[in-house]
Amino acid sequence: MKKINEFFDKIFNFTPGYIFGFLTFIIGFTGDILALLISGLAGDYVMWEKSISILGHKAGGVYLRGGLVISNILAIPFIIYLGRELKDEKINENLRKLAIGCGIFASVTAVLTGIFSGVNEFISSLHGLFALLSWIAGAIVCALFGYLMLKNSKFSKSIMYFNFIIAGIFTSYLIPFFITNFCNYYAEVCYSFGRAIYTIMPVYEWIVILSILIWYLVNSIYLFNKRI
Repeated sequence: MKKINEFFDKIFNFTPGYIFGFLTFIIGFTGDILALLISGLAGDYVMWEKSISILGHKAGGVYLRGGLVISNILAIPFIIYLGRELKDEKINENLRKLAIGCGIFASVTAVLTGIFSGVNEFISSLHGLFALLSWIAGAIVCALFGYLMLKNSKFSKSIMYFNFIIAGIFTSYLIPFFITNFCNYYAEVCYSFGRAIYTIMPVYEWIVILSILIWYLVNSIYLFNKRI
């Protein structure tokens, strides 16, 4: 652990940690836009009709997956940097470490979501599992960081509320997600209801993806402006 901390000390002495947040947003957003444009021109994907996972298999899918993998690798040092800046005598140290740990877990599972993407049933199952874990961890991370910011005088109430809003978006998405999957599994109980709920899922999923990218951007801007 000491060597890992020393490694990141060297990185942050050379490059401010918020730079990784900016890069996470730029690469992730660019990958999404390129994927949408290329698949849109090819006519093989409509974002309000099909899930993002479908886009990963289409003409622009390599940009979507590549952006997801690279951006979330870069997200790890940003999470560590943000967690370090939250260190304060008023902050529960175990809770701060938990927030960092959940953030790293969310990034790693997001990377695996991009790597395990395919039409093979086993690979698709892994893709779905990693995506679900990253969403759950994402909700926890945003909520924990928001709470820790509340306890640290370096952070304003506005940035704290912003973190809670993003956590709320993640959490609210999981409700229709579980409903549709439950109804798919128990088709005899509520299949038609699940299909009706699914109509909002593709757009909702894009809202979730864009919201977490904006989370990196806004928090990076805040750290940069405050010279934290």
